[in-house]
Amino acid sequence: MPQTIAKKDHLLSYLLIIVLMGLLGLWIKGIDIETGRQQAGVIIFSLGLVMLSAYVLAQIVNFFNLPLLTGYIFAGIIAGPYITGFLTAEMVDQLRLIDDLALSFIALMAGGELRLALIARQGKSIFLSILFVTALVIGLVVLCVIFMGHYFNMTSGFNFISLVIFAILIGVICVARSPSSAIAVIKECEAKGPFTGMILAVTIVTDVLIIIVFTIAMSLSKILIKGGSVIQLTEMSGLMFEILASLIIGVVLGQVISFYMERIRRDFLLFLLFLAFAVARLSIGFNHVMEIQYDISLHLEPLLICMSAGFFVQNFSRFGSSFLESLEKMSLPIYALFFSIAGASLNFDSLIHCWPLAVIIVVARMAGLFGGSWLAGVISHDPPVFNRNAWMTYVTQAGVSIGLAQIAARKFPEIGIYLNTVVLAIIAINQIVGPIIFKMALNNVGESGRQ
Repeated sequence: MPQTIAKKDHLLSYLLIIVLMGLLGLWIKGIDIETGRQQAGVIIFSLGLVMLSAYVLAQIVNFFNLPLLTGYIFAGIIAGPYITGFLTAEMVDQLRLIDDLALSFIALMAGGELRLALIARQGKSIFLSILFVTALVIGLVVLCVIFMGHYFNMTSGFNFISLVIFAILIGVICVARSPSSAIAVIKECEAKGPFTGMILAVTIVTDVLIIIVFTIAMSLSKILIKGGSVIQLTEMSGLMFEILASLIIGVVLGQVISFYMERIRRDFLLFLLFLAFAVARLSIGFNHVMEIQYDISLHLEPLLICMSAGFFVQNFSRFGSSFLESLEKMSLPIYALFFSIAGASLNFDSLIHCWPLAVIIVVARMAGLFGGSWLAGVISHDPPVFNRNAWMTYVTQAGVSIGLAQIAARKFPEIGIYLNTVVLAIIAINQIVGPIIFKMALNNVGESGRQ
């Protein structure tokens, strides 16, 4: 009984704090901004207030056994342009720089969590899971869109070829996951075990392979439009070079991190933050220069670079454990920052405009996730409890899906606006539902350290 009373007191304290923060936010919004310096100060203060609110709201939702990640996202949604407008759409765009930093930092952690010993031990389960889930998700979503597309206002005007292209691209994008969300929930739950290792490996490897699958889908879509019959090998070779270059740069970066840990051994967290920031900005700068100055479409992928670096440090140096421990010390503010901005970025206008189609695609995607992971588990002779719950860990989606949708929209402008709208609506649903059922899955299989 005293423990229950203490919990209620803590909950009331957090509720009072969040109310006071809300009042402070209203006061800040009422201040007249006259200079650029004041505008910069307001943005910095607003970011700090949202981060603190995200932390407090996460503690509140945790009382109801929801993941902290859900609190971070809800804080961003409430503060964002579609609810209170405390963070305007322009402010959210200006915070993309910090968003890139956080994503690169999380990618370092994701790579550091991927161990060769695990891949060797559960390679069959990982391979079959990726294969069956990819095939079933794409198949079910494509069939769903093709056979039901004419019932929705958004797609009823498409001719058959446009509808097929729309369905293929949506189906491939639906395969993408969110390693950042997976890492956040796993760390919060202190989850360890064969199930946790497998789903993390599947999530990370899938997000690398989906880029290749997406390029093949783009080439097939061009063939459908032009009536050709040959996949453009130049695009495939260019993509493979980009992936290989990113992985090699990541290995070099991993060696730099290992050298720093062995020889310098101080200010390591500051060094990692600088490194994550440098990778994010230099990759974007390099891509821009190659495209504008030399008219070459060569894109280094900062997430692949950071994942590869973390993977190298974990598996090919003696600093894997201390590397992860250092990253975890900084994980709380990074997660609060990244996912609150992600929540503020969720496009609810898109969800309002096309929610029936988005919901149907989400259901078809979940059916594919369940069927593929269950079938892979049965063939691999995994424990039945793993097979029943694995799909719940693959629901979350985030930045990779948005990036793929934007690329497709530029290549196929006639369906681009519709594609972007539907993908944003799907992500809005999956990013809210995903972390909640992810935590349920970890509890169900008994690998959560905080049950």
